[in-house]
Amino acid sequence: MIKGEWNYIRHNRLILISVLAIMFIPFLYCIFFLKSVWDPYGETGKLPVAVVNQDQAVTYQGQKLNVGDQTVTNLKKNHQLGWRFVSAKTAADGLKHHKYYTVITIPKNFSANAATALDTHPKKMTFSYKTNGSANYIAQVMSEVGSDKLNSEIRAKVTKAYAQATFKQIYAVGKGMNKAAKGSAQLKDGTVTLTDGLNTYTTGVHKLNNGLQQMKTSVTPLATGIQKLSTGSATLQGGLAKYTAGVDQYATGVDTYTSGVGQYINGVNTYTNGVSQLSAGMPKLTAGASKLASGSANLKTGSYQYVDGVYQLNSGVKTLNSGASDLANGVSALASGSSSLNSGLSTLKGNSGTLTAGVNSLATNAQQLSDGVKRLGNAADEILVDVNGNGTESNPGISTSLNSLATGLQQISSGATQASDLAKKASQLAQEENEANQSSNTTSSNTTASGSSDSNVTAAQSAATAASSTAAALKSAAAKADNSSEVAALADKLATETATAKSSADSISSTNDANNTTTTTVTTTKASAELVALTAKVSQANLTVSQGLTTVLTELNSMDASTTISGLTAFANAVKQLDTQVNGGQTTLVSGVNTLAEGVGSYTSGVQKAFEGSTTLNNGLVTLDKKVPTLTGGVTKILDGSAKLVTKGKSLKSGAKKVSNGASALNSGLQTAATGVNKLNANTPKLTAAGAKLNANTPKLTAAGNKLMSSSNQLNQGAAQLSAGLTTLNSKVPTLTSGVNQLANGSQQLDDSSAKLMAGANKLQKGNGKLAKSLKSGADEINAQPLTSKTADMFAAPTHLKHESYSYVPNYGHALAPYVLSVALYVGALVFNFAFPIRKVSMAGGSATGWYLSKVSIGAFEALAMGLIEPALMMLGGLSVDHPGSMFLVSVMFAEASMFIVMFLSMLLDNPGRFIAMVLLMLQLGGSGGTFPMEVTNHFYNVVHPFLPMTYSILGFRQAITSGMSGMVGQAFWMLLLFTVIGLVLLWPTMIWLQKKHLMGLSQLDDNQKLQAVEDPESNSHS
Repeated sequence: MIKGEWNYIRHNRLILISVLAIMFIPFLYCIFFLKSVWDPYGETGKLPVAVVNQDQAVTYQGQKLNVGDQTVTNLKKNHQLGWRFVSAKTAADGLKHHKYYTVITIPKNFSANAATALDTHPKKMTFSYKTNGSANYIAQVMSEVGSDKLNSEIRAKVTKAYAQATFKQIYAVGKGMNKAAKGSAQLKDGTVTLTDGLNTYTTGVHKLNNGLQQMKTSVTPLATGIQKLSTGSATLQGGLAKYTAGVDQYATGVDTYTSGVGQYINGVNTYTNGVSQLSAGMPKLTAGASKLASGSANLKTGSYQYVDGVYQLNSGVKTLNSGASDLANGVSALASGSSSLNSGLSTLKGNSGTLTAGVNSLATNAQQLSDGVKRLGNAADEILVDVNGNGTESNPGISTSLNSLATGLQQISSGATQASDLAKKASQLAQEENEANQSSNTTSSNTTASGSSDSNVTAAQSAATAASSTAAALKSAAAKADNSSEVAALADKLATETATAKSSADSISSTNDANNTTTTTVTTTKASAELVALTAKVSQANLTVSQGLTTVLTELNSMDASTTISGLTAFANAVKQLDTQVNGGQTTLVSGVNTLAEGVGSYTSGVQKAFEGSTTLNNGLVTLDKKVPTLTGGVTKILDGSAKLVTKGKSLKSGAKKVSNGASALNSGLQTAATGVNKLNANTPKLTAAGAKLNANTPKLTAAGNKLMSSSNQLNQGAAQLSAGLTTLNSKVPTLTSGVNQLANGSQQLDDSSAKLMAGANKLQKGNGKLAKSLKSGADEINAQPLTSKTADMFAAPTHLKHESYSYVPNYGHALAPYVLSVALYVGALVFNFAFPIRKVSMAGGSATGWYLSKVSIGAFEALAMGLIEPALMMLGGLSVDHPGSMFLVSVMFAEASMFIVMFLSMLLDNPGRFIAMVLLMLQLGGSGGTFPMEVTNHFYNVVHPFLPMTYSILGFRQAITSGMSGMVGQAFWMLLLFTVIGLVLLWPTMIWLQKKHLMGLSQLDDNQKLQAVEDPESNSHS
């Protein structure tokens, strides 16, 4: 029967293709699922997370604090998540429309709260994050992890800022303690000096006390003597009053005598002065008379000449009067021209400011233009480097990069097209299979032919219909009690009809080689429908990729890259030439504009000076024009005056002659008077000598009187002061006595306390010394602390998390691979037992054991193929495996265990058994520990966990792929072997029981169409 089973598969193409295709189902299941989640945590940088920064900067200890901006700056360097820095409105809209998975909001008071760390009531820095778990819960978890890490980073940075601020305060304390230590040392030195001074002080206090005690005993006799002095001073004051009255009378007489002598001396002096002045003035007077006589003669001569000049002046003024009108006209014209000149210069001056401002603006813009051209030149150099490359692999140039890009895109496009074609073919096959499954519940022969094969098709269809009717009759007969003969006859008839149908089918195949005969025996499953949808999606995705790449290649081919690059190179070279012309050479644009500005400055200065000179000239000409009428009027007056002078010329000559004669007579009389004055002047010294003698003796008398007066006043004042002082002294003697007694008592107390004062000074000296030493030591310890930025980092983050891998798992795909590999193998076993006619008997009349061995051989081979193909192709697809041998061993063992467990259930219970196999799959999905640790899984699953085959396959796969699970491969092998043996052991008696119940070759899969019919309530059968 084993050989017959394999021959059946070999001759039935659909079964053969199904068996071969099922071998690859686990691989397809794995590759599609794992590749979709291969490395999600490595792609978190593409996960969009919105960041809304509403923080406002504050000032903290004299420095600007803006934690929000610092956080945003750090996030821009962080690529763990796809940070998007947007406004609050944009973030809310994006979260609503699934554009962002999370919105992180930094509030306005974020920095303000950070600055309250040292306040009495500090406030927490709170930033919020809002998630949309409905969009994707895993994305929410990733965002929460990112938010927690961001919170930790912010806390570390803020703690570092606090630590640095504290370090500054500690440094300030250290400096203050240094100063305090120095001050304490000075205080110590001062206490030493204080001690020395106190020694001197106590010695002086002792001496003072001795002296005050002696003074205390001597105060009483002093009071008696002071009383006697007060009485004598009163008597002295009375005698001095009489004396000063006589001195006053003497002084009055001396003053009267001195006044008379003074008047006499003044009169003599006045007389002598007058004579002297007259004597001194006579030579001048005589000389003046001589000059007068001489001048009168000259006056006479000049008068005659003056009269002649008046005659000439009268003639010239007449001539001047005739030219004055011409002068007035010329001055008016000159004033008008000067006004026009001044107006033009004023306009130039007004425009000079605009010209200067324009030149200055030109200079500024020229500098900006020069800087811009220079930056443009630098950018042109960078463009040339980018276009031409620098000869290294990192920068081969744009042309080379474009060629490489086009080649790579063509390869990707070709691969995507091929993948799309394969996906379409797979989709078509799966669709045909699905349609066939939906259109038939029994094994059907669909034969398509054309032309000459129509009759064969009809014959085959008739034979198949007859065989189906006979099979139904055979089934009804088998249900009867005494049916042996009827069953035998119907069986022979069915064999004949089946042979006829086979012969017709073979003739159809030989008639037309182009026609395809397909025998489909398929069971409708949910997996086939999913395969159709999945292949359609893959085909569409590959078609989209291919179309996109075709578009990119078309654009690349249509773009004239060489022309663009040549133009870009020419543009860069032109920019460099422009930079050389603007900023290179001896004369640059900026220097030329500066020279122009200097010239414009000189020009505007000259215009200003010209305007000022023109204004002065214009003002002078206007004034001159105004004075011209006055000039002409004056000329007229001069003309009239000169006419009058001409008429008076004769009288002037006669008067000049008379003056000359009188001056000669005056000169002669003055000579005689001068002789008499000389005689008076000779006798004045005698009078002066007599007055001088009198005057010489009067100061002596005056001085003696003044001395007596001043002395008497001093005597009176001294006597009065002495009397008043003695009176006051006498009144103060009791106070003096009391004060001396108090001083004596106080000095005694000071003398008694000197010892305590010295002891306190000594303690103060020692305490200051200890204080200075302690302050110095404390300051040294504080200043010796290495309070650097690294110390602040230590305060902010005192721990460092170091991760060591006991076993290395590259990514999420490798972590999930043991689970998905196991599920895929189990699904392969399920699909095989759905698609393959598991209860079919390949040879009539065989034993149950032969039937059992034939099915075991097919199942074992199929499981072996799946167990080898799946890991092999997965390793080729990118799965890294530490122990390939263990990988294949676990894969084969789990495939065998799954195959025979599902085969046992399918064989025993048919469709319900397959349903139980699917329930077992669901139990294993939750209870095998493939995703989450069993410790965090529901208690029920922990109870069933040890009894599930997939539990041990996952452990074995984990050890094989990434190590770290020592001994698990051996345990998995023995446990899976146990499950395999259990399945085989249970399968054998099941098949023996089926034979006894005449259920060999019968399956509910054969009657699925009948199960869908309407049930007759009376007969409880389907119609």
